[in-house]
Amino acid sequence: MQATKENKHFHVGEFRYRKLDGKYLLSTTGGNWLFLSAKDFRRFLEGDIKKDENIHAELAEKGFVDIDRKKLAQQAADYLNLHHTVSHGTGLYMFVLTLRCNHACSYCQITPEAPDAKGFDMDEETARKSVDLALRTPSLAVCIEFQGGEPLLNWPVLKYIIEYALEANKRKNKNLKFSLVSNLTLMDEEKLQFLLDHNVNICCSLDGPEEIHNKNRAYFEKGGSYAPVTKNIHMIQRAITKKRKESEGAFVDNLNALTTITRHSLPHWKGIVDEYLKFGFTSIFLRPLSPFGFERRATKVIGYEAKEFVDFYVKAMDYILELNLQGRLFVEKNAYYVLKKILKGDDPGFLELRSPCGAGIGQMAFNPDGKIYTCDEGRMAARMGYENFCTGNVRKSEFNDLIDNDIVKTSCVASCLESHAGCSDCVYKPYCGICPVANLTKYGTIFPQMPDTDHCKIMMGIFDYFFVRARNSTCEPIWERWLAYDNYLQDQHSCPI
Repeated sequence: MQATKENKHFHVGEFRYRKLDGKYLLSTTGGNWLFLSAKDFRRFLEGDIKKDENIHAELAEKGFVDIDRKKLAQQAADYLNLHHTVSHGTGLYMFVLTLRCNHACSYCQITPEAPDAKGFDMDEETARKSVDLALRTPSLAVCIEFQGGEPLLNWPVLKYIIEYALEANKRKNKNLKFSLVSNLTLMDEEKLQFLLDHNVNICCSLDGPEEIHNKNRAYFEKGGSYAPVTKNIHMIQRAITKKRKESEGAFVDNLNALTTITRHSLPHWKGIVDEYLKFGFTSIFLRPLSPFGFERRATKVIGYEAKEFVDFYVKAMDYILELNLQGRLFVEKNAYYVLKKILKGDDPGFLELRSPCGAGIGQMAFNPDGKIYTCDEGRMAARMGYENFCTGNVRKSEFNDLIDNDIVKTSCVASCLESHAGCSDCVYKPYCGICPVANLTKYGTIFPQMPDTDHCKIMMGIFDYFFVRARNSTCEPIWERWLAYDNYLQDQHSCPI
């Protein structure tokens, strides 16, 4: 926005604003922000803030007034820092080892095949060609993430990929990491030992106390999965503790979990957090539903309004903050990603909150049949009949072809906030992101009216929450501890389906 009246004391730069908590929040494209009272906001627009006032110095420092070449250069640097992972190249590769699963979770995003179904597994040839493509990325860092279905149902190929990728990487010299997204029910000590020996990050779903978890995450036949999941969480934690002792503390804890919030979860915000505390987790990821697979079909049973999720999230976060004020370090990952942007002006590399998003230029998904998709969501949409995001096949595609094509370019344009009315002038534009795949599957277009979408309503609620508390001095020590937890959290890429 530009001020409409001629300013008396200064030139007003580009900014966006929102009335929040009785004040006006202003932000710049580079991510700088501040709050003004209603009176000072009016004075700011009319140029009535004198240069000898303290508030003028803050406005000038953050790039809202008196913009010269030096400040323009600083704003450009701030913008680049806030989006620096866009230029890193494609670093995250989803290897969908199988479409089979022994679960039929109420919110499953892929609509899985039965555990004994045939013809839905990735073979070694497809796996080898997928690894070769992934290692051709210009990105210096590569994360291979094993997805499904349940990837442990195709254990021989999972092992093969790790061993082959490590050998192939001796020529490429990438910073290579592995991540497994599993429901854990098929984990055993032999598999676990191999994963820990190769420093594979393990991510599972734990949806809360037994009753909630079993409602959300049932076996393909019948019965909830809480008992075997929690048994194997304990097994993994014991093995990690043992390895940490053997390595004299150098080994990083590489088990993390997240929860998907359904209608059944909403009243149990405290119980869900307490469940994570009970198992010794130091973080939680409170995820809303997304419009893929079973989730879309089961909306009437497990769905909710955006406001209901925001209300749940606020209650859970207030409780988490209370725990931290009592001295317990416990991080919510949505909060971490948001706070990294608004307090540090830095890009945490979370592809769902990036503009443009990570489709093709940040991640790719390799399907069992060799098809390549822009992202994990793209291959989920394909299971629903949307083949719009398929960019090639591992048997015939070159790496450059997977980036330089109309599908990736369109996804980039559709996920740039500047492309959407309501986003381009939103005060939260510097910190937010859009998923064109989710928009297409839910609204039938990659250019919906974003302010009407559930994603926008949820993110507005989350941003409102943190910007109000960003001014709270009581919370400052908590934010500092969370952001100092940086290196650990940035290794946690996995998002179970």
